[in-house]
Amino acid sequence: MSMSKKEILELEQLHDSFGDDPETFVAVLEMFMQEVPQDYDDLKQHMAQQDYHASGLLAHKVKSSYRMLGMQEETTLLQEIETRAKETDEVEKIPALFEQFETLYPEGLKQVMRTIKHLQERINS
Repeated sequence: MSMSKKEILELEQLHDSFGDDPETFVAVLEMFMQEVPQDYDDLKQHMAQQDYHASGLLAHKVKSSYRMLGMQEETTLLQEIETRAKETDEVEKIPALFEQFETLYPEGLKQVMRTIKHLQERINS
């Protein structure tokens, strides 16, 4: 098992891109909360149908969202899924990789929500 997740995200990538701009961070995090759950549901469906080509394409899309927030574990797993799907190499390992992603997914969303709350408190103080 991995170490437990930090309370909130550090958002180094966003800091590098935008400076210390809590309003922009909140906008990016809220977009994540809108898009990622929809893509996750689609990904789950493709996985259930063993459509690894479609799964790989979606994994690529979702990966960039996680990478932008500096969520390393999820990024790595999605990269693995994407690579195996694209290269049709060891595709039989894809379901197990997706299962690992699924176990991280709910806590990751909570972490994003806590980060939004933390930033909103900063904006409003």
